[in-house]
Amino acid sequence: MTLTQFEQVTEQLSRAKRAVERMQENQTGYAEAQQQVKIAEEALNGLKHDLDLDSEADQKEIQRATDLLRLIVETYQASN
Repeated sequence: MTLTQFEQVTEQLSRAKRAVERMQENQTGYAEAQQQVKIAEEALNGLKHDLDLDSEADQKEIQRATDLLRLIVETYQASN
């Protein structure tokens, strides 16, 4: 896995997390949160598709990112 690809996914996950947090605080910004969650999902799916996950370390990082995305999505859905 290239660091740049994973950094991009990590940044998208961070943006989605912040958007969902803002939505929870202000009870506004649903569209932004939805958009950021979708972008993060697409980035992670693209990374999974493009990678050769032979490395156990890569697999663990992808699993962590997947778990974080799942929590972000669950938080978003619970706030809707």
